[in-house]
Amino acid sequence: MFTTNNSFSSNPSTSDTSLSNSEGSYGMSVTNDEVRLAVSTPKKRAGRKKFKETRHPVYRGVRTRNLDKWVCEMREPNKKTKIWLGTFPTAEMAARAHDVASMALRGRYACLNFADSAWRLPKPATTQAKDIQKAAVLAAEAFRPDKTLK
Repeated sequence: MFTTNNSFSSNPSTSDTSLSNSEGSYGMSVTNDEVRLAVSTPKKRAGRKKFKETRHPVYRGVRTRNLDKWVCEMREPNKKTKIWLGTFPTAEMAARAHDVASMALRGRYACLNFADSAWRLPKPATTQAKDIQKAAVLAAEAFRPDKTLK
């Protein structure tokens, strides 16, 4: 159902993070210069001035809920509907889910939160919302913090 080229590892020392010229799981050749990161395209300020900002200051497509949970949803291109990607314990997990959905919906024009998302994350079987949701949850769970480190 899902395809991926590399095993999940949140430890950069155990995984190959070189993007010099690798083939991504989305069937596109990826180089460091071609990956469009959210860091290189700064976020616009929210239009709401009266309300508390809930968006993450760095990660695109991620916002907080109840101070300890992070949620992610993405608008489908050329539609008014949104795909709910889920609620996650960390902002990084929500950002990984956003990257999966962004690559599935926008392909090589996706703005990613992490450079390694192009080759490290699973690809949904189709571009239907249910398949994108499943792949997003699978990708986020691979980056769940290890509870033995506490």
